[in-house]
Amino acid sequence: MYIIWFLHRVPLRRATDFTALVHEAIEVFVRHGAIGGSVFEVADPQAKYGCGAIPDALEVRPDEVLYAELNYFHDRTHYDKVMPLVDADPELERLYDQLVSMTDIGRIVRGEFSSLYHVMNSKEFRDYLAAPQTVRTPRIPKEPDHAKQP
Repeated sequence: MYIIWFLHRVPLRRATDFTALVHEAIEVFVRHGAIGGSVFEVADPQAKYGCGAIPDALEVRPDEVLYAELNYFHDRTHYDKVMPLVDADPELERLYDQLVSMTDIGRIVRGEFSSLYHVMNSKEFRDYLAAPQTVRTPRIPKEPDHAKQP
């Protein structure tokens, strides 16, 4: 599997708009042949097990929420076939312009990863895939007073 991975630091006041926008963008990827995409909201960013904390490594501001976005392809060849179609889609250009207006694009971290192996509990994974998958409203932490916008 080949994955495009993004870490998005999004202003709290834009979190709902952002997750809707990324959902639309993933639909563009899928329409042009990508396997799919996922968006994850950080549930617990604290340091554990001797590891560092995500907010410390990424300089997440108190008025931001962190999301991970993954876009899935079979392999690099599949990615190379799909991405020119995605990049040429005018809808993606519109969504990109919206993204630039709601986040600091230079603070988005992006990488491409090729899988080495997968170790999965097949039964649990099948059960997970069979369960209804819902798009939910982001859990937005209380915005600090100093971050409120007029």
